[in-house]
Amino acid sequence: MSRIRIPASLRRPGPLVLVALAYLALVSGLMIWRGISVSPDYLLLIIVPIAVLSGRFLGFLKDWVPFVALFLGYEAVRGVAPKAHFPRHYGFVIRIDKAMFGGTDPSQFLQAHLGDLHWLRVVCTIAYFCHFLIPIGVGLALWLVDRVQFLRFTVAMLAMSFAAFVVFLVLPVAPPWLADKHGFLPGVHSLIALPSAVSPIYHQLDPDVAAAFPSLHAAYPLLAALALWPITRRGATAAFAWTGLVWFSVVYLGQHYVTDIIGGIVFAVVTWLIVNEILVPLVPSLRHRPPPEPPLAATSPPAAVTSQDTAASPEESTTSAETSSSTSPG
Repeated sequence: MSRIRIPASLRRPGPLVLVALAYLALVSGLMIWRGISVSPDYLLLIIVPIAVLSGRFLGFLKDWVPFVALFLGYEAVRGVAPKAHFPRHYGFVIRIDKAMFGGTDPSQFLQAHLGDLHWLRVVCTIAYFCHFLIPIGVGLALWLVDRVQFLRFTVAMLAMSFAAFVVFLVLPVAPPWLADKHGFLPGVHSLIALPSAVSPIYHQLDPDVAAAFPSLHAAYPLLAALALWPITRRGATAAFAWTGLVWFSVVYLGQHYVTDIIGGIVFAVVTWLIVNEILVPLVPSLRHRPPPEPPLAATSPPAAVTSQDTAASPEESTTSAETSSSTSPG
């Protein structure tokens, strides 16, 4: 049987990244359209063909399986937070949001004025459902182009997620739609416009519903944009624009407060700075290897002695002449 040969042009990082992102967008769009949640376990299976196409399948297993396992482990740990029986907080985030916006709650305002726009609800729901797709898609692009930057990004994302879990555990904050159900924020509802069935694995993880602060929906795309910035300014700019859309979406849909978003921004920026300024100098695998030094040029042989080099200097010539005069017969 003849082997399938993949054109070398497709294995180059640039074209392969474009193919990978187009493929992810197509498959994820179909999943969202059919009401299937784009969870990390599904995404790992989806990107296997890209790993095969890259010719680095074993490297893919080495880098990605532990990452996705830890990601799912974090989601499972989040389900432990409600069992700690810390009281859910409603009031202080609502008061902070209203203080920032002159006494008006942003979710109440947006839903009162834009809540009937079905197309906007669909757009914002899609942005909301891409919570896992964006960091994993950006991680895949980084893995194809610069593995070291991929490792920095994944370390930062996992560290940030587990740090956020500590806050979820000791300071559980209910989202706006849940605050409405308890009479704290009347008129705010969950405006998710599309159905979504999560995978059996993800369904068993039981993530915490009272994990609004800090907003990882706000933090993940921002961290992705920061990781892209040293690699591609154009890609990072697009990621920053997407991040802004997500921030608007989670407030409009009643899933997060603006205070949650600010918390997510702080977590993302601080984590990225810690990884780059503290961990990178300490961990060799997070540093780029310096290019090999060029071989030293061959030592040139000593220059041949010429007649000019052996010629006497003017001072030597004068001294020789004087000596000859004094010794000549007079």
